[in-house]
Amino acid sequence: MTAAAVLLAGSPALGQGSDEKAVCLAMHEEAQVARQEGRFRAARGALLACARSSCPSLLRADCASWLDALVREIPSVVISAESGRGDEADVRVLIDGQVVAEALDGKEIEVDPGKHVFRFELPPHAPVERTLLIRERERGRPVSVFFGERQAAAPPPPPVSARSTTEATTEATTEAATDATPGGARPVPLAVYVLGGSALVAAGLFAGVGAAGMAERRSLQASCAPFCGEAQVQSVRTRFLIADVALAAGAGAAVSAGLLFWLRPSVPRREADRPAAAPVAVVPVARGALVQLQGAL
Repeated sequence: MTAAAVLLAGSPALGQGSDEKAVCLAMHEEAQVARQEGRFRAARGALLACARSSCPSLLRADCASWLDALVREIPSVVISAESGRGDEADVRVLIDGQVVAEALDGKEIEVDPGKHVFRFELPPHAPVERTLLIRERERGRPVSVFFGERQAAAPPPPPVSARSTTEATTEATTEAATDATPGGARPVPLAVYVLGGSALVAAGLFAGVGAAGMAERRSLQASCAPFCGEAQVQSVRTRFLIADVALAAGAGAAVSAGLLFWLRPSVPRREADRPAAAPVAVVPVARGALVQLQGAL
């Protein structure tokens, strides 16, 4: 008890049965006890009672001073509520079983420091309870609740870097240029090159031997025709025969190469991208070297 309370307790005014002053003195004492026990809201109510103008001036001075300090220490919370419809205001709030608000208005609600059980009610939703530890001087602490179930947000798509996009575009362009079919690549068989080369050799042979035969026939016509010997005539016939055979062989090789090229099968892309063995190999032998052609025909 303060010195002012001691003086008032022994004053003649109180001894004469002044109920008003007795109430002021009781509130003065209650405010001190409640403040020490952490019941800040009860202490505030008592201080407001003993700070009234009807109370003695000494008590009013004590209560007003303590009230200013208590206002800075008493904690408070600001409650907000949501549901699937958005913000909710018709929420009933209970703290430790006592109703502190019938609806939300966005204003602070003073709470004693310590651990408290908050209960939020919004019919027809199930009540929501939360246990919070409130600290001294913690003013305007936000407390939010949600009624119902939150909808799970879809996961964001994985980030696509500029490098991966460029690589994918390059690969797609390369595949389109390398292979026009969806099944894979169509490499050109080695037989196409062999037959194509054979056709060129046969064409050259036909042209060379045929030209030689024509020249020899003109020479015989100018010198001994029609009395040329059998050996001379047979030489011209042999040259023409060789030219005809070369022409037929070259035509067959060219046709075969074309058919193999247009009808070549598709193979898996990995197999097509595998480095091919050299088509020509040189194998040493006892008296020289042997040239071999490799590859599938």
